[in-house]
This record gives sequence, structure tokens and C-alpha cells, in this order.
Amino acid sequence: MIVYFRTDASSYIGSGHVMRCITLAEELNNLGVSVVFITLNCQGNLNQYIRNKGFKISPISTTIPDNFKETNNSKNTGIWSNEQLNKDAEETIRLLNKEKPNWLVIDHYSIDITWENRLRPYVEKIMVIDDLANRQHSCDLLLDQNYTHNRNRYSHLLNPSVTKLLGPQYALLRKEFTVDQSEFEKNKLIENIFIFFGGSDPGNLTGITLKALTYCKINYSNIDVVIGSSNCHKKEVTSLVEKLHKATLYEQVDNISDLMRKADISLGAGGTSTWERMVIGLPSIVVTIADNQVPSIKDLDKDNYLIWIGNANRVSKSIICNALSDAIQNYDDLKEMSQKGKKLVSRLGSRTVAKILSTGPDKDTLFVRESVYSDYLLYWYWVNDPAVRNNSFKQQDIALKDHQVWFENCLDNPNTILLVIESNLSAIGQVRFDYFDSYYTIDYSISRQFRGFGLGRVVLSRAIDYLKKYGSFTLIGDIKESNLASCKVFEQVGFTEIFCKSIKNVRRYKLQYSMNKFTKVKMGKIR
Repeated sequence: MIVYFRTDASSYIGSGHVMRCITLAEELNNLGVSVVFITLNCQGNLNQYIRNKGFKISPISTTIPDNFKETNNSKNTGIWSNEQLNKDAEETIRLLNKEKPNWLVIDHYSIDITWENRLRPYVEKIMVIDDLANRQHSCDLLLDQNYTHNRNRYSHLLNPSVTKLLGPQYALLRKEFTVDQSEFEKNKLIENIFIFFGGSDPGNLTGITLKALTYCKINYSNIDVVIGSSNCHKKEVTSLVEKLHKATLYEQVDNISDLMRKADISLGAGGTSTWERMVIGLPSIVVTIADNQVPSIKDLDKDNYLIWIGNANRVSKSIICNALSDAIQNYDDLKEMSQKGKKLVSRLGSRTVAKILSTGPDKDTLFVRESVYSDYLLYWYWVNDPAVRNNSFKQQDIALKDHQVWFENCLDNPNTILLVIESNLSAIGQVRFDYFDSYYTIDYSISRQFRGFGLGRVVLSRAIDYLKKYGSFTLIGDIKESNLASCKVFEQVGFTEIFCKSIKNVRRYKLQYSMNKFTKVKMGKIR
């Protein structure tokens, strides 16, 4: 298996996109998956850092001006022109080098459905990592690790067949954060402070916080300050650290979790570091540095997972000092934050996502339900999937209006059984039984993101087991000779091929079941 990542880092947009992609890439590597990064040569990029992590990188040759600034406004879809998007897509296609990866993972605010549709023919599946929910996507899997009260914010942006991984149980945390942590110690003084506002910190919140601490009347024994290699305020921050009592500056550290674990309280930005602090039980005072961070951080503050003191452009030294002083005097609140945060964020989110990409959903979680009218759109996307149409006897796309009529008729028809196969992640496919005088015909399909994981046998077995409650039956299925994968699946679940002279280039299968005997059958009519 091979996975390509399309992501960028720069002095303006920061390092967050690349860092969380590296985290996922490392987990995929551990599972034997090959990984390649495709990135722009922006000012402040992390291309060498990616190489140092052991990953192959294919830089995009299209030059981006130094004043390129990716939007992070949740009300704006981006500032890339159509010309730039087209150039980027063409260059990405060239760098794929006809390899057709199993997955293309996109973590980029300036890429949307237009770019993704352009790449569709060149990749098997697409995953998008997003937290803006402000533009449409053409993807098979979407990950948004943010905490939000609005669980339906992507409903109008994705087709219903897309699997959505939502919430901090899927947070892409580095390996150093996967080790369990002891509970917040009772009656301990709050005296070790940790400060980190992201790799680039363009607004110099690190400097503002350090200035606040110079006149803030609190007792502390240690301050650890972390900045990234792309921080353009390094000189000022270094000077401020030197003036503070018992303060230490660290640059681009690989052991940031060790510094967090010895801290009692943290001051930092939203984003991925929010989940890193929470998973080890470190209470936090948070400043949002981008508009897209506000909804999640606001909800976390409302539910007492952290202390939010506002946006970067409105935070002052006095606000920071007052928030820190108040927090230190309320130990019980900090302890509650510590305990709640550890329960909310999964330590194994990165591993979970990597397994989904490489092996699909847990087969033991699959279950069957009968279809309902609200599934009509889901079925429409499934039936018009290019692979499904290619394996169908009638290959033209099906209009939505025609599909709705057909779907309603199926639900009303006592001789038709429509089943959806669900997993712990989402619906993964459908099976349909149509009853004629003495037998059922069978049709099935699996959603694109779940193909290639050997789920066909499980899907059919679950559906056939469901049909058994109606008593004895005979199943008949017709499959195109070219659809070898489905032929193999039918044989695996016990179908037997029988002679079919009425239709050319078709293999017919039969399966019979009686209340006390289960014999082989073949299936396969595809609408």
C-alpha cells in the first residue's frame, strides 16, 4: 500500500498541517505502508524536517510568492486563484508519476472539491483533514478532530457516502503522547509553567506572555518556553527569557511531551497542541490564533475543558496575568479540567486512523439494518459510483429523479428487501434481495472507501444471515464475467456457479438455504 500526502507549511500558515500529517504518516509506516509527501517550497517550509523523519518528499516546482498567505478564516474558502489551483493539481498529478496511490491525504485549507475532482482519476481514494467546514469536498473519508457542539456542520458539504471521523477521539497525536499519564496530583502547588504558541507564532504571543510574567505577582519555580525553528521573533523571545527568573527556552524540540508532563499549567494556542495538553492532563489557558480555532475552543471553554481568554488580536499582558493568577488560586477547577481532558481525547487516535486507512473497519462491528427513505441519497451516490456503473449491465448514470421513484417503489414493494450494512464508522455498503416466484435475486455494492479490505464476504454473509429469518430460500445472482472480484466473493460465501445461456458474458450463481441445511449459491444482479 502507498499513501501520498498533499500539505504545506510556511512562516505564514504555520507548521500544524505538516506536523499532523507526519504523525499519521509515522503510524502508517509502522503498519508497512509507504508514504510520500507532496509540498510547496514556501518560505518557512518543513521539507527538510520531513526528509529527516525518513519520508520521501516530492516538492512542487510551481513557485509561490513569499507573501502567499493561506486563509484560516472559517468564512473564507481560500485565496488561491483557479489558475493556481489548476497549476497545483497538474503538478501533483505529474509527481504521482502514474503510481495511482491507494490513498491521497489532503490537509490544506486552499484545496476544495474542484482540485479533488481533478485528482480523482489518478488515485484510488481520497481522505481530507479539515477543521473549517467551509467548503465542499470530493473525498471518501474526512477527519475533523475538533470538539464541537455542531455535529452536522459537514452535512451540506459532503455526499452522504463519505465516512466522517469527527472529534478528539481521532486526534492525530504523536507517539510520545500515547503513553498513559498519572492523575493530577492532589494538593500540589501550581508552580511549573509551560508556554508554547505553535511553531511559527507570527503574532508573537510567546513574547506577550513572557512580558506579562515579568510583572505578574505569582509564585513559580520553573518556566519552560518552546518555539519552532520558523519563529521570526526568536531574538526578542530569547532576550525576554534571559530576564525572567528560572526560565528556559527550547527550540524545535522532539520531546515536548516531557516538558508538558512536568508542568502544572500551560499557556498556548488552539490547534493540535490543545489535544496534546489535554491527553496528558495538563490544564491550559488558551489564546485562539486563527478564526477556525474559535468554535472548538469556545465549546471546550464552555464545557470546562480549558480556559479561553480570547483571540490573539485582543489579548493583552494584563488579561494573561489575571487569567493565570485566577487559575492558580482555583486548584479544584484545574484538577477537574485535567481529568475531563484525559477522558475526552484518545491516546490512540493516530493509530486508529492509520488502521482505518490500511485495513478498514473492524469486521466484528458490522451489522445489518433495513433501509429507510432517508437513505435514498446515500444509495444514489453508491449506484452512480464509476466502479459500480462499470460492473452494471446498464452503465449510464442514473438521474436523481428516476432513482427516487425506484427507491420509493422498492421500499413499498413487499417482495424487495433493501439492507444497509453498517460498521462502527459509517454505512459501508448495501445488499438487495428481490423475490420472484421461487427465488430471490441478489445485488450488492461496497462504498469506495471500504473496498480492498476483504469486506465483500462479510457483507454478503451478514445479509444472507438476515434473510434466513424469512425461512428457506434460493438465491440467484448474475455477474459480469469481467467482475472477477465479485465472482470470488460469491464463491467464498458458498455460491455455486450454474449454467446460464440466456445472457452473454455473464456468470450465474446459485445458493440454497433450508431451515436445517445451508448449501452453495451464486449471486449478483447489479442495477
